[in-house]
Amino acid sequence: MEKSYIVIYNTSVNRLEEDLKNNNITRYIILNNTIAAIYVDDSFDEKILNRIDSITWVEPSGVMSSLIELTNDLSDGETVRTAAGTEYIYKNPYITPTGEGVIIAIIDSGINYLHPDFIKSDNTTKIISIWDQESTLKQPPEGYLFGSEFARDEINEYINRNDSSLSVDDIGTGTIAAGIAAGLGHGNFNYEGVAIDAELVVIKLKSYKDTFVKGKINYEESDFLAAIKYALEVANRENKRMVINLTVGLQSRAAIEMAMLDSFNDLSRTGRILVGGAGNEGNTDIHYSGSIQMTDKSQDIIIQVGEQLNLDITLCPIDPDKIGAAIISPGGEMSYIINYSPDPFVYRGRFSLEDTSYEMRYVYPWIKSGNEELVISLKNIKPGIWTLRLFPEFIINGNYSVYLPNKNLISPQTRFTDSASESTITLLGVIKKVITVGAYNDRTDSIWIGSSKGSVVKRPIKPDIVAPGVDIIGPYQNDTYNTATGTGVSSSIVSGVVAIMMSYITSQEEESRNLLFSEPLKTFLMLGATRKDIYTYPNVSQGYGILNLRDTLIAISNNIE
Repeated sequence: MEKSYIVIYNTSVNRLEEDLKNNNITRYIILNNTIAAIYVDDSFDEKILNRIDSITWVEPSGVMSSLIELTNDLSDGETVRTAAGTEYIYKNPYITPTGEGVIIAIIDSGINYLHPDFIKSDNTTKIISIWDQESTLKQPPEGYLFGSEFARDEINEYINRNDSSLSVDDIGTGTIAAGIAAGLGHGNFNYEGVAIDAELVVIKLKSYKDTFVKGKINYEESDFLAAIKYALEVANRENKRMVINLTVGLQSRAAIEMAMLDSFNDLSRTGRILVGGAGNEGNTDIHYSGSIQMTDKSQDIIIQVGEQLNLDITLCPIDPDKIGAAIISPGGEMSYIINYSPDPFVYRGRFSLEDTSYEMRYVYPWIKSGNEELVISLKNIKPGIWTLRLFPEFIINGNYSVYLPNKNLISPQTRFTDSASESTITLLGVIKKVITVGAYNDRTDSIWIGSSKGSVVKRPIKPDIVAPGVDIIGPYQNDTYNTATGTGVSSSIVSGVVAIMMSYITSQEEESRNLLFSEPLKTFLMLGATRKDIYTYPNVSQGYGILNLRDTLIAISNNIE
């Protein structure tokens, strides 16, 4: 078994590589001039990384899950045309942007490249390249450790042979995300995607099973960040603008100052846009919100645990507060009480009755928030009522959040008995440079119940906007179509819309190209969004309103001289 870490380094790449090799660490990916991903055996002692002078920060790779749920309801699905309002463009002779000159990056479960929606009229692919992180057909791309890269010419060869074996999307979420964003509709004209002339770069993430529940699939932050690096390299090589569609998400968070994505300088360049789903945790009972004071002796939080293998519990106080914690098993055993220590140390123990082991990690301050981050990892956890007991150490604010992993990775019965639906935006959706999209239900004209909500401490309102994300039709396995729901569906629609916006802006005066940054494009989406009189905007559910492509293009037109 292998595990991975994200490290921040403070020296040259050559010096870091030398230090790693001197410590017998040979599997790593230099992600950029600030961070690297380290891959080691499961028995590796992370204290070794803490002792390397060129490394200033170490943390385990985060667990990620899909923001798309396949719903298999084609008879009652909604077309992308209707959901995104693209008929305004494709039936208007005076508006011609279709995403041409823009690449949309799909980082998910891969793609069914033989689906007619990704094959142009000349029988060639609209996919620039595929990096299949699980493939062993070829050598990895240069600078990477695993997978195979397939260029357009190779994909075309397999298309000509009608051979699907080059790279396979076994799950289907990557294929449907790509089709919603940029599918051609060649299999069924009614099901064409948003930006039909945008090109695609596809990264099939390595999948991992049994992390929390037997059989459930998750992804890893280290592999995801490598995918971001690869996508940006392709955009630079092709010298084209790029929208990166984030359809997988990390755990939710209420407070964040920075994320590892912020370390990629290329994401601050013109024409490099991140669009991401807000998260699917709006009604999943994975968040608890509370307040504790120095006068309190302790506080107990009840967690109902169903049938699963492992579980992570993450405590996140606000501001400079320090809160200690212990975990109590259903049999009444209490773990070690972990309190603040200036030195990084992982506390380990075991509950004898349940035969459950635990690790406790207390980080203060956590680099991504500046606040405390306390993670309790339970292995071989048993069903029942577990209790998280909190102990105040140093309290000024007193407010805190506690999170479980994303709901689609854990048992349906695992939950906080007294949960809170707010502050459930995925960590990637919290950061400023991401255009964060919640999911709206067109059929009921209301927010989708699963769409994650703000607020976010020390950040603007999130999500930025909401877009249709319930039972949207897109390409699937073989030559078929399927429906999907979730904020990853909504982000796929908005990724296509952003590609159209970029195409429209670049068709105007040359000076208008300075608008091809996240903030101006986000502003245009907000200006064009539909807002209902019965709500106050912005709000923590709908952000600045509901996606409106027509009014967004009008807002751009009115603000470009």
